Amino acid sequence: MADQKVISRQTGVEDTQYKWGFEFDIESDVAPKGLNEDIVRFISAKKKEPHWLLEWRLKAFEHWVKQGDDASPKWA
Repeated sequence: MADQKVISRQTGVEDTQYKWGFEFDIESDVAPKGLNEDIVRFISAKKKEPHWLLEWRLKAFEHWVKQGDDASPKWA
């Protein structure tokens, strides 16, 4: 399940110390490209949404998937 593990990706940037002395820790989570049920659950968990809202989003996602590629925007 996506809400029990962190979804991350390799950035390809070397993990080295910043040599100019100014640094701070910022927590970040990066989801993989695309949209699926795990991503919907991951985002909902990160936002700490109530269960009823997650169920509503999953139902909306299921409806969107059933529409197929014809419903996808052509500009994206």
